[in-house]
Amino acid sequence: MDTTQKSYRFCIEPDAPIATLEAALQVVRRLNIELRALRTTSTPYGMEVQVRLAAEEEDILTLCRMRLHNLIGVMQIREMPRLVVDNQRYQAT
Repeated sequence: MDTTQKSYRFCIEPDAPIATLEAALQVVRRLNIELRALRTTSTPYGMEVQVRLAAEEEDILTLCRMRLHNLIGVMQIREMPRLVVDNQRYQAT
């Protein structure tokens, strides 16, 4: 089965970040989208979220982005070519 994969990055307002993140994950689950990666970072302005999603059709991922945009507390959603990782490298000692 071929799947389309997209990475999205967005911020959640600091009022209720965990509840808003749960609502965002419910949107993903209801659309039967595969959550391949999830990364959250706390910032002074709220919570930054990066997700990598996969679905059979690109239209489903577009619908997901539109529904996430309609959630209260989710700020502008940007599509990323890949997940952003820290510049720090972990080395085994």
